[in-house]
Amino acid sequence: MSHKLSEGSLEVIMNGGHYDRPVMQVLGSKKIQGSGANERFRLLVSDGKHSHSFAMLATQLNDKLISGELSDYSVVQIDRFVTSLLKNTGKGEKRVMIILDITILSPGSEVGKKLGNPETWTEESAAAAQASTSAAPRPAPAAPSPQLKPQPTQAPNLDSSLLSAQMTHPISSLSPYQNKWVVKARVMNKSDIKTWNNARGEGKLFSMDLCDESGEIRATAFKNECDKFYDMIQIDKVYYISRCTLKTANKQYTSIKNDYEMTFTPNTVVAECMEDSSTVPSVKYDFLPINDIASKTPDTLLDIVGVCKSAADLQELTAKSSGKLLKKREVTLVDNSGGAVGLTLWGKEAENFDGSTNPILAIKGARLTEFNGSKSLSCLASTMIRQNPDLPEAHKLRGWYDNGGADMEIVNISARAGGYSGGSSEWISFADAEARQLGAGEKGDYYSLLGVLTFTFADNAVYKACPQEQCNKKLVDQENGLYRCEKCNREYPNYKYRLLLAANVSDPTGDQRITAFNEAAEAMLGKNVADIGQMFEYDKTAYTQMFEEVKFKTFVFKFRTKMETYNDEARLKTTVVSVQPVDFKDANKRLLASIKTLTGIEV
Repeated sequence: MSHKLSEGSLEVIMNGGHYDRPVMQVLGSKKIQGSGANERFRLLVSDGKHSHSFAMLATQLNDKLISGELSDYSVVQIDRFVTSLLKNTGKGEKRVMIILDITILSPGSEVGKKLGNPETWTEESAAAAQASTSAAPRPAPAAPSPQLKPQPTQAPNLDSSLLSAQMTHPISSLSPYQNKWVVKARVMNKSDIKTWNNARGEGKLFSMDLCDESGEIRATAFKNECDKFYDMIQIDKVYYISRCTLKTANKQYTSIKNDYEMTFTPNTVVAECMEDSSTVPSVKYDFLPINDIASKTPDTLLDIVGVCKSAADLQELTAKSSGKLLKKREVTLVDNSGGAVGLTLWGKEAENFDGSTNPILAIKGARLTEFNGSKSLSCLASTMIRQNPDLPEAHKLRGWYDNGGADMEIVNISARAGGYSGGSSEWISFADAEARQLGAGEKGDYYSLLGVLTFTFADNAVYKACPQEQCNKKLVDQENGLYRCEKCNREYPNYKYRLLLAANVSDPTGDQRITAFNEAAEAMLGKNVADIGQMFEYDKTAYTQMFEEVKFKTFVFKFRTKMETYNDEARLKTTVVSVQPVDFKDANKRLLASIKTLTGIEV
């Protein structure tokens, strides 16, 4: 098989020109820095006429080299690349080609040899060739003619001279091993200012996400730099940025595809680009059809675009960890894949959102969560949300929804998610209840659970109550044969027994301290309250034995849970509404249904 390389393309590219999709051969590779996810590779490439060893492989293509798919002698088509001028200590500047996208036309094992007799391309050889082929005679220079170089892009309107004479660098080429660079980038997203106050001091920060044609990166400004740049930097505008430090990115908190992130310093220079900035792209999305979300792993960060089919009312709840008031809104998104998914908006996004016009939402970096087999999305502080964006995918969805899509039959993968209202027969776990933040709202939440009674508190489980039918107030023993009810403001010679049982209930995911009143406690202990009262008064051994025998029994509990405050401390109070013995036939049906939901296999 013959392989035709794009002869002369390296010369054009290394002189700052453009060559569309050149075909080249990889002659070698070398790891130049880092390890693991941060390693970078330099390639020796040839166009058949020249070879050049300063071609960098973008980190997202590392797997091709590591897996062996891209090997020595491979013939490739370079679909997308950028060039950058880097400082070469003691030797001026050196142009580097950064390969962003590549198609392997023939593997190295198939080609098996070097094609042609390429000569090494250098700035000196290019300058010499240019001088020798010049048509017009010139006086003999004292030194070789300088290489023809493109004029650098300059940052306008800057007091600092730092940017005025430097070429802009692509974001994908940045690393902690460089300190003199300028990027020309668009602001995709900007967070609110966050403050902190702890033992080490107090401060503030904001973050923003930047992109150019080569990639994207997160930048964070602290304290003084936060005050200096927050109002200046605006979303969707393009800026020249330099003199930031770079460190390894924490991928746990961002969907930005870059191994590094920027931090502003007191020396950071930022200037708005006043020239044509249309060549700098906006937000980069990797949209996933909603119907495909069900197959993704929980905690994955996803990009989706969908039509808001419905939006719930704004809800307020209190965070268990910090006690802060939180605001959220649940919306349902649909798309033309036939899928629907729930999305939780938080804070200002939740407050200001209006779903009445069925807007198109483009979401970047929403976190996938899973509750009891159903999956939904939740926005993070870093999530980017655009309403009715000017994107082809958004325009296509609007046409689909307005022309019949609104009536299309859909499969809602989040149909079982959300707070339990008391009307469903679904069994959930303690972990599900915590994840759904049940009990954190203004009203109590109800849910059912299959659990084991692991401990009961026999002390004070029985008390003497007011004998009046509608009053269950605990009586005060007057120690004269009479008992006083403070609620009724009367004294009685008689009383009735009532139960107030504290216990622990456990399931495979956790445990919870619960309270059971009279009827529910009777069902758990298996005896009526009158008999239990008699044992409490006259047969302590039988009373104690009853509580021992009920331990580790399994029941189907229906709970009401609500966050309440005692002595300025917030506690989750869970009360047993009803309790039933286990119907194992029903329990087996539920287990088989859960297995089918999780695996897709009919059992």
